[in-house]
Amino acid sequence: MGNCTELQSRQLKDFESLSNEVKQELLRTSESLSIPKGKVIFKENQPLHKLYCIKKGACKFSKVDNIGQEHVLRFLGKGEIMGKRSLLTNNGAEVSAVALSDTELCCLDKNTFLKSLRENPGFLQDFLDVLIEDVNINEYTRIIFCVHKGIKQRLAHLLVYLLKKYGADRNGRLWVRLKREDMATVLGTSPEYVINLLTNFKNAGLINTVRSEIHVLSKEGLERIGNS
Repeated sequence: MGNCTELQSRQLKDFESLSNEVKQELLRTSESLSIPKGKVIFKENQPLHKLYCIKKGACKFSKVDNIGQEHVLRFLGKGEIMGKRSLLTNNGAEVSAVALSDTELCCLDKNTFLKSLRENPGFLQDFLDVLIEDVNINEYTRIIFCVHKGIKQRLAHLLVYLLKKYGADRNGRLWVRLKREDMATVLGTSPEYVINLLTNFKNAGLINTVRSEIHVLSKEGLERIGNS
């Protein structure tokens, strides 16, 4: 641990609307964290005293219903921020955040961050733009995951979504490895059914699988399935 050495966040336009003096104050009160894959960053209803900026890696937001069923709501990656609503409302976190891969975070002190919002109208506007963007993102993910289509089509959409959001290496290997259980949770089905569908995609030459890794061989083919 230690202080962050730089401020970076695509959503907050890399803090370009702030003066160097304000940036240095944010850095002075910040904390740099390395979170291993699978570790909980914060839990639903937990009071938050930091704003979390993702420098590297991937995370998921989820909620647990009254019968203990997890519902994955959103995936986040480099340049995105977490914990903003809790900072504004002083309520506990609305979701739990878990690292999907080894993740590096820059955690900004709540009081220092709120002070920077109050005293810098341009930065406040950047922050409001993030809240608006979140509404649009949530609507987009609902279209991807919650339309009345079959599980096969929605799984194809999910793989294309992960490819576009997090990228892949030159062989098509997705940088983010989602557990089959996570895929099943997103799609509202069983891990066994997800495994069967992935096998079908593999036999059709659309993907390749190596243990938990997924290699996308034909984005266009997956898109055709998703739109069918």
